[in-house]
Amino acid sequence: MKNARIKVFNRWWWFYVILTAVSLAVITAIANRQDIDTRFRIIFVLSVIELIVLRIYKFSLKDIREDYNYYNELPCYLCNQSTILCIIGSLTRNIGVMSFCVTIGTLGASLAFLMPDSYNRDQLVFSKQAYGFYGYHGLLIVTCLSFYTMYLYEPKLIDCLYAPLGIFILAVIAHIINTILRKTGLNEKANYVYTWYHDNTILKKLYDLLPVRLLYLWPVMPIFMVYSFVFLFILKIFR
Repeated sequence: MKNARIKVFNRWWWFYVILTAVSLAVITAIANRQDIDTRFRIIFVLSVIELIVLRIYKFSLKDIREDYNYYNELPCYLCNQSTILCIIGSLTRNIGVMSFCVTIGTLGASLAFLMPDSYNRDQLVFSKQAYGFYGYHGLLIVTCLSFYTMYLYEPKLIDCLYAPLGIFILAVIAHIINTILRKTGLNEKANYVYTWYHDNTILKKLYDLLPVRLLYLWPVMPIFMVYSFVFLFILKIFR
């Protein structure tokens, strides 16, 4: 049992998926008995816990990975950014931020489950890395979707415009950070949001068509808009 490993679609992977779904259902059931202000506070608390779990996980990696680089663990990845936006959304109640969390935040965390990076594709179930990676992304899904399940955010199809706009802004910020880290030598491989070079087949094809850093990602924006439209449409159907 102690050597059990978590792989996509095996029983341990499904354990984390089911645990995420059950957690969302239980937290939602408890929260929906409360007034709207309390529900926003619950999401704020969840977001803070999520941020703490993320930082503990990131700092623990220095004991796990030989290639650990502090500057490569800054909160500039899409999921990390969504965590911060969940905090902002719960405090400001801004429609655009909540829409981004529900759509893109949920998508990013779900993709982490479906397409984990090389360090987490065959990870020991009972390890810090498994707890950190799958536990964090599961909590992120719960927090992001809570804006919808707790009736704090009512999806409108026009909100699908927030997804590409948010991704564009975050990508520009990430590219500036990437450039600074690379030029100063603090992290010569900095590539938050893949603004410097591609990391999969789809992005490679885009880079072949538009071989300019950061700008090659622009064709992805309409994809995010279409995804958000479909996702919000589905949410409205099942409201």
